[in-house]
Amino acid sequence: MNRCVMSGLLALLLVVFAHAPAGAEASKKVNCVYPGEALSSALTDLATQLGYEFNPADYEDSLDLDESIWVLAKDVEPEMAARMIGASGGIRVNLDAHNRRITLADPEDEVIAAPRVRGFDAAPHCKQYLEYQNKYGRKGAAEPNQLYQPTATEELRDAVGEILRLEETEGGAGSAIGKRLVYTRSSIELDQIAELLRLLDAVGGGESNALSVDRKNRETLRKLHSTFQPADGLLSALLYQLFKDCTAPVYVDSSIMSGLDLQYDSTEITLHEDESHYDALQALAREQYWTVDSVGGALRLNQQDYEGGASYRVFDAGQLLADLDKQYAELKTEDDVQDGFHGDLRSQGGIEVISDALELQLEAAGHSPLIRTFGSRLVVVGGVDVMDSAVEVLLAMGWKESEGEQK
Repeated sequence: MNRCVMSGLLALLLVVFAHAPAGAEASKKVNCVYPGEALSSALTDLATQLGYEFNPADYEDSLDLDESIWVLAKDVEPEMAARMIGASGGIRVNLDAHNRRITLADPEDEVIAAPRVRGFDAAPHCKQYLEYQNKYGRKGAAEPNQLYQPTATEELRDAVGEILRLEETEGGAGSAIGKRLVYTRSSIELDQIAELLRLLDAVGGGESNALSVDRKNRETLRKLHSTFQPADGLLSALLYQLFKDCTAPVYVDSSIMSGLDLQYDSTEITLHEDESHYDALQALAREQYWTVDSVGGALRLNQQDYEGGASYRVFDAGQLLADLDKQYAELKTEDDVQDGFHGDLRSQGGIEVISDALELQLEAAGHSPLIRTFGSRLVVVGGVDVMDSAVEVLLAMGWKESEGEQK
């Protein structure tokens, strides 16, 4: 597919999906039909829909603005559109409603959001953590070089920061005070912290809202079926066929776009009526070594080994720990057996027995998610495919899903 043909296809698509009229307010929904559009063209089009001016400023002569992005989203909020376009183009897109313009910034530049202060009661979490430590924590004096011996509250703060990847900005790090956590962060981050703390304390744990949204996004692809074999096996043609009727917003992350040639890259994957578009997407992801997840409500194709965030599940491993405690006790040999096993679950590392095995088996399945423990709770960060594999592994270990789990 040459550049002229691609440009003609994009022009046709932009006609099919009517844009909002110029002068539309930022509160109006917009359409992002950019499956291979140049970043500069997409931003100009978004500005037209909003009645804004696109001001590239220092990026005006940048070759990066000529690079292609891949976004398909209909009737979405302008802020979501800006995030998807920016993520696909590897740049931060700012919507300035006051001056009615679109500007650009380096994604590494610090975003100064209006901070809020919020305190969280960590007493229930501390109680659960101490109960775990007193039952399964390693015995004996600390190692001489083990300088950091956190309280239960500090351990909780560290776990929250690692799971949600909270950047240690000035005034933004969490403070552990007695049995309380205090944060000065954006409202969005504070809500994410509150959700994680709630799930860590909930009976059976549960899925984050972002993971639930990821499931819903994927469900739209499970409903789609078609027969399609792209001419010359062109990858870009298959991508468009996969997502053109998807009701969930979709974008291809810059980690993929930076190495993707939409005019020449090919694939062996084809579509068959007896398989869903989601089945084909999973096959394509395996073929291309891509990862599928959802970020900010949008389905994302990316090539990151690990990226923490709001999509995760908290597993309650309390019953499995109790079962393993009995099993290791039964594996003990007599004290006078020299080569026998003389330890117990505590000496083997407690919940680390579970997390280490889970990590090993997920790596064997081609996943590399973050796994973080807190007391008897185990948190896996990732999308639906990662979580489904994690559930399979845990069930194989003897874990049982709690009736009280929050989904």
